Amino acid sequence: MSMSSYMFDLEDQFLDLVALAVRDSENISEALEVALAHSDMVPDYTNSEIDEVVCDYWNDLWSKYA
Repeated sequence: MSMSSYMFDLEDQFLDLVALAVRDSENISEALEVALAHSDMVPDYTNSEIDEVVCDYWNDLWSKYA
């Protein structure tokens, strides 16, 4: 497995983790806390980018119920 393949796999795992955290959290702050706790999986993401990912997933999930 090449390094880039490894990094893409970690990013996919991180995004799956964010999706699960969003689904299981009572509010967006809880989901963000989980995502930031696992930020080492995506070292090229800034905290702002992680926040944006969580917000996008949160909005996508809850837009289905609006």
